[in-house]
Amino acid sequence: MTEEYKLKFCAKGSRKTGQEFIDEIIQLSQLVNCIEIDFNYPHDRDFDNELEFLKKLKEEKGLTYTVHAQYFTGSINDLNDQVREASIKEIKDNIDKAVCIGAKIVTIHPALEPYGLKIEKRKKLEIEVYKTIAEYAKSKNILIGLENEAQTCFWFPDRACKFDLIKEIVEKVNMPNFLYTLDIGHANVSGEDYLSALKTFGDKIIHIHAHDNFGPAEENLKKCNRPDPHLIPGKGQINWKKVIQTLKEINYQGHFELECEVKDTKDGIEFINKQ
Repeated sequence: MTEEYKLKFCAKGSRKTGQEFIDEIIQLSQLVNCIEIDFNYPHDRDFDNELEFLKKLKEEKGLTYTVHAQYFTGSINDLNDQVREASIKEIKDNIDKAVCIGAKIVTIHPALEPYGLKIEKRKKLEIEVYKTIAEYAKSKNILIGLENEAQTCFWFPDRACKFDLIKEIVEKVNMPNFLYTLDIGHANVSGEDYLSALKTFGDKIIHIHAHDNFGPAEENLKKCNRPDPHLIPGKGQINWKKVIQTLKEINYQGHFELECEVKDTKDGIEFINKQ
């Protein structure tokens, strides 16, 4: 990486709880000044002590946090009103927690298509829900980054994975705080042109997830026993040198998150810095 352009690294936060969470976050804080906090299970409840620790560590070290909203449970495009509203409530709670720890960006996953059923009503519900989430986030001074998914099975519709369709969603929502979290690893699994997407979305990209793989889900299953293995950069087939060159070309100023295991973060940073 050249002297003129320097990436701002971020790390995927610990998935542990209690003291293990604290120990791993401290470890990461010695490597990066930005950490993503994931509010999926087991961080979806009984997490108050960890939140207090995060606030204290932020003050001590001047850390930046970003947040990943829950996606393990519920469904934001569910046809059942109660289930859908409960899912929205979860994400609003995640936004509140983001405010609590001083985060400014909350990443959300696109809605899924359970059982691969193509029900047209879901598409309309999704846009309405995205607008509701964006409105709430706006009231809290939070940016929402819609993340492109990895097309690993029929539950992930094209509109969750294909950049041209994700672009349509963001344009339909049409709110200044509803933008993109671009996941390079997911794009590679889905056969999407991540270099072109970086240029197309440009300054509307507010966060980047970086992890490696071998392309289509079938290849990853053969080699890693996982359709979306989240390897550290350099362990798969993604052209990271071109990624960094493109980020430099568009003068990307957001964080570059290594979305891999805590133990691999240091190696990932060292690899990217050599590109």
